[in-house]
Amino acid sequence: MANENSMASTASPEQRIELASEAIRQMAEHAVFEPLPRQDRWLHHLSEATKAAPLQSLTIAFLLGVFLAHR
Repeated sequence: MANENSMASTASPEQRIELASEAIRQMAEHAVFEPLPRQDRWLHHLSEATKAAPLQSLTIAFLLGVFLAHR
């Protein structure tokens, strides 16, 4: 690792770009950037429903929730 750092500090800009590109390719091959599985599916569905619902429906649901919370 120390050898790579010393080599990178003395390398030309083009060589540094090549070193960085190769490091990124290796990380991609090892699935470092693989997305995590969705654990909160209900939260995802709630988010999608909220985005799809019209404003009037959301207002009524909010007021109903406030009313029930005060009871």
